[in-house]
Amino acid sequence: MRLGVAGEIVPRNLADVTAAVAKRLASFGFTGVGTHFLGDPETIAAADLHRVRDVLTAHGIRVAQSWGWHQPLVHPDESVRRAGVRRLQHAVRVAADLGAATVMTGPGSRSPTGSWSPHPDNHSPEAEDALVASLREAASACETYGVPIALECHVVSTLDSPARVQRVLARVDSEWIGVSLDPVNFIADLPTLYNTTALLDDLFDRLSPKIFAAHVKDALVEDRLVVHISETVPGRGIFDLDTFFRRFEATCPDGYALIEHLPDDLVPEATHYVRGRLDQLGIMPRV
Repeated sequence: MRLGVAGEIVPRNLADVTAAVAKRLASFGFTGVGTHFLGDPETIAAADLHRVRDVLTAHGIRVAQSWGWHQPLVHPDESVRRAGVRRLQHAVRVAADLGAATVMTGPGSRSPTGSWSPHPDNHSPEAEDALVASLREAASACETYGVPIALECHVVSTLDSPARVQRVLARVDSEWIGVSLDPVNFIADLPTLYNTTALLDDLFDRLSPKIFAAHVKDALVEDRLVVHISETVPGRGIFDLDTFFRRFEATCPDGYALIEHLPDDLVPEATHYVRGRLDQLGIMPRV
């Protein structure tokens, strides 16, 4: 596997990506980053994207994932859904100009409050049908620009279980559409949290041919009423990261595993833990 990072440590403004930023990222040994650049993907200039690509490349870093602006790919209004697909297609072009390995996007939500907000209709057959249609349409841009889409999944979204993700990918049936595996996002209850090895085996057994990248996080249950399952820094939780690392290395040896969702000051701790576990497992990150 290749190690990378996504989060506050990577600027959101293109102009803020400087040689100094790239040098700091490289100092942790990262060879990939996940980017969430601001702006309209339809109008971001190729020259600005090429500059960022070149600054990172000069320090041995590639954009592992360029985000897809989290489009409403499951929206019940066809005009809104199709507009979301067009925007995602522009995001694929942005990723190509960045030299990115993948575009990362979630399915969106049928909630009016946000793309990761829960809504009962997210889990409906109609939402799944809309997502399949959106991904089939978006795949044409992937073919044009040569960059695949890696889907971010979550229990609050239409991509709510390993079985559902497997079914959606089979229905879309495109070599350009796969997953960015974030196993913590599939923890919906305490039995799952207390046996993440079984969750990981289910995910890898079902999705291995379609895993393009991964996110590295840990998880724990907080000791307060009623049930609060939270992400945490790798090493502070109870997630079976050893199994995750072993199976990802076997499945996707050249893929990027990105430490995610941490403030800048916690990245050193997370990186130290991840590298320590990989060393214990005999896994040498690729460059």
